[in-house]
Amino acid sequence: MSVNIELEQLQNEKTRLEEEARDLDEEIKQLEIRLKLLSEKIAIHELRKKNAAKKETINQLQYKINLLETQLEQLSTTDKSSTVIDENSEIAKEVPAIQNDDTITITAVGDNEGIIENFEKEYAKKKHTIHF
Repeated sequence: MSVNIELEQLQNEKTRLEEEARDLDEEIKQLEIRLKLLSEKIAIHELRKKNAAKKETINQLQYKINLLETQLEQLSTTDKSSTVIDENSEIAKEVPAIQNDDTITITAVGDNEGIIENFEKEYAKKKHTIHF
């Protein structure tokens, strides 16, 4: 084999290896970019999942607060009604003795289970209309 042919083969081999090295470098860059993209997508997915859990916790807390506020309001209404009746108990005893067409109706609000049940139904309706 002549030296010129061997030199040409070596130069061709070197050119092929340099081209392969460039291709490998490009593939490394593409894979690194893909790795970064996938890492970011995973991080975003995890954050969405955490935020969804936090939103659910907020909804549950708001529900409990609304429920307690409703109960407190009902208790306050009941306390005010019973206070009025207690203060006027003598008047209430005398009412049957009065003969007239006026009718007095007293409604006691003390069915907490009914209040809670109604509140839960209303809250469920409203919850379905909330979009995040």
